[in-house]
Amino acid sequence: MDRKDFISMLSGVIMMPQIINSMSSQKVENYEFTTGEVDWESVRKDFFLAENYVDLRSFAASALPKQTIEHYIKNYRDIQALPSVRNHGVATGEKSILRMKISEILNCSFEEVAIMRNTTEALNTALMGIKLNEGDEVLASVHEYDSMVSTLVQRQKREGIVVTNVDIPYKPSSKEQILECFKKSVTPKTKLILISHIVWISGQIYPIKEICKWARENNIITVIDAAQSFSHIDIDVLKIDCDYLGASLHKWCAAPLGTGFLYVKKDNIADTYPLIASYEYSADSDRIEKFENFGSITPVFNSCLNSINYWMNLGHNKKTQRIQFLKNYLSERLNGLKGVEIATNLEPDQSCGILYFTVKGKSAIELRNRLYSEYNISVQAIENYKNMYVDYKGVNCIGVSTPVYILEKQLDYFIDSLTNII
Repeated sequence: MDRKDFISMLSGVIMMPQIINSMSSQKVENYEFTTGEVDWESVRKDFFLAENYVDLRSFAASALPKQTIEHYIKNYRDIQALPSVRNHGVATGEKSILRMKISEILNCSFEEVAIMRNTTEALNTALMGIKLNEGDEVLASVHEYDSMVSTLVQRQKREGIVVTNVDIPYKPSSKEQILECFKKSVTPKTKLILISHIVWISGQIYPIKEICKWARENNIITVIDAAQSFSHIDIDVLKIDCDYLGASLHKWCAAPLGTGFLYVKKDNIADTYPLIASYEYSADSDRIEKFENFGSITPVFNSCLNSINYWMNLGHNKKTQRIQFLKNYLSERLNGLKGVEIATNLEPDQSCGILYFTVKGKSAIELRNRLYSEYNISVQAIENYKNMYVDYKGVNCIGVSTPVYILEKQLDYFIDSLTNII
């Protein structure tokens, strides 16, 4: 009995991942990147992962390297033994070290990076702190994250700014089409553009360098949502030439939950008010530290350094190539399933480690729930998602991510489980 016959015989039966792990993986040939350079089985063993589960939603929150979580637990225990003294040291000194490390990755000055607890806090600091007047217009694509759009809507209600949604196709035909959508939406009153670097509901990479260049030529401020791009694809803020950029470290960077940062171009710091006022610096200070007053916090910043060092040891190019390889591997297997349509542009400059697809006649939410309850597989589902801030206009897709600790045999198990359901 071959592997396919065995899978079909088990239709409707829960198959735990350890069963799949013992089977040989189907190989996809002719990709530029092969697994020969790195022992990816060993890399997977480096991560603290729940047994018997396949987590394909690391773009929400990633599992941690074992060295990071061990470092975190050890330090947390030490700090909690004398928190009134030791927490302050971590909350100040360690932030400075982390700030310098992130600035190296972004190719900017450490005086332009503020440590935050997540992307939402980082971008809210920018969007609430930038000076705007009544009637000033802000552009944001229809696919932006609702926590960011809600901030703009609050300013619209309170201060009279105008929030304009830029209608961009869910699957654009080209980077030029995305840029043209922004150009067509601009008016003489446009003062700011909010842009996702990688769109969380599609995996689409937006051409932020080109958008920022055009915006600067028109005296428009740019705020980049890099939640899905930091430690995923290359980010060089000098080349991008954006004004603000915010991200979380607990996604593709695989750092502890509750960590992130905000990049603010040096010339903008003094004119940007902090979200939480600082007792050490005035609101119009040009010191980046004025944005970092958030009271007592979980001391996780030194553990973030541990995660960053892990990726530096692995090598960013190897990481990105592996992520792309897995996305291509999965897309080829999905293309073999009847009724499945890939919704993400698969070109390497258009997407990386996030892949969305539809299954004809099937509810994305129902598929997600069954994959988890019957097969212990976690995926993202976007189905007609709408609230008072965003309307994703009939998107009915399953989304998965392909971090380096996912192996081909886990993706095979996912495909076989999906086949049983559909």
